[in-house]
Amino acid sequence: MDEPSAINRLGTYGVRAIAASSTSSVVIVAKCVQNFVTAIIDSLKLNMATVDQVHPLLPDLVTSLDKLGILPPDCEGKTKMKEWVSRLSNME
Repeated sequence: MDEPSAINRLGTYGVRAIAASSTSSVVIVAKCVQNFVTAIIDSLKLNMATVDQVHPLLPDLVTSLDKLGILPPDCEGKTKMKEWVSRLSNME
C-alpha cells in the first residue's frame, strides 16, 4: 500500500474510524449486498413463496440501492426492485 493519506489515517485512527463512517461507499455497497443476500438468496433457499414472507425484505434492499450514489436514478435494477415492491404491495 503506497497511499500516504491512507497509511496516516490507519496509523492515527485505526480501522474503526474508517469502518465507522456510514456514508462511505464501501459501507453502502456492503449494506446493498447484505440486503440482497437476505432478500433474494436466503428467501429462495428457505422456499419463501408468499407475499407475507418476501415483501418485508424488499424495501430494505430498495432503500440501500437508493443510497448508493454511483447508480443512476433510472438504473434498471433499482427500477425493477421498485416495480416488484409495488407489485407485491398490491397482492393479497
